[in-house]
Amino acid sequence: MTENRINIMMDPEIPTLVKSNADNKPEGPQVVYASMAERFVALLIDYGCVYIPAQLLARIPLRMLGDDLKLWQFFAILAGINFLFILYEAIFSCGDRVTLGKSLVGIAVVKQDLSGPISFPRAFLRAVGYYISAALLMCGFLLSFFEERHRALHDFLGGSVVVQIRQKAAWERWAVRALGGLLLVAFAWTVYTQYLGGGDFARQYYINQAHKHLQKIAILEETHHNLYGYYTNDLKRLALLSGDPVRFRRDTQAALEPKGFQLGVQGEHYKIRALAKDEKHTPVMFESGK
Repeated sequence: MTENRINIMMDPEIPTLVKSNADNKPEGPQVVYASMAERFVALLIDYGCVYIPAQLLARIPLRMLGDDLKLWQFFAILAGINFLFILYEAIFSCGDRVTLGKSLVGIAVVKQDLSGPISFPRAFLRAVGYYISAALLMCGFLLSFFEERHRALHDFLGGSVVVQIRQKAAWERWAVRALGGLLLVAFAWTVYTQYLGGGDFARQYYINQAHKHLQKIAILEETHHNLYGYYTNDLKRLALLSGDPVRFRRDTQAALEPKGFQLGVQGEHYKIRALAKDEKHTPVMFESGK
């Protein structure tokens, strides 16, 4: 990625102020601080640059694991993606570098006293601060609306401010605002579909776990049939056959919704129905002979 050298932009519309003291030395022009719209657009662009490719790559181990995927493995992959974002932000927010999103919008992170770029440790702490701000019900971001220089919680943690590094025409400022609105809608839709609408890996994990547990119950059914000559619809008898009924009940509660479970037996045939513990309570089924 091309590194852009930070050049703090001064507001051309603000005239130079002249002191009334004996020296009669003019003050420097005022720094233009980045607006919240500019910062929001840059953040979403940067997150997308890391999250989208990383999510595509994450599909490889997730598909390889398949039904053997453990919940901790899913969260480990998710944590790895977010760590990559923190590292990306830290590297391209220190020194004379800017991230891709900030470069496109024309803003950069500098020290709070405007003396130059922040260090890598400060940039790393600032990037971690994004997640702290989000964890506080977004209050860390909302702080910027009440701070004179639009500093959010992560700016205070990093000892930084965000400034404009090039002048923008009126149409460009409006374009940034429009893009911010579109990205916000896209981000909200992604969050809905991934975490509420049922299109994410976590939902597939819960469905896989439900199918896997039905297969365990089916194995116990076959064991019961081999021992006693018939299938049973008594889940407690199957729990005893598992060798550890306490763990069996715990695994059942973890994988299946309690209200949707049905175990039907008709002669030499049985059918198990249940609801997975995903957001949509997806129905799952196992039928003997299929």
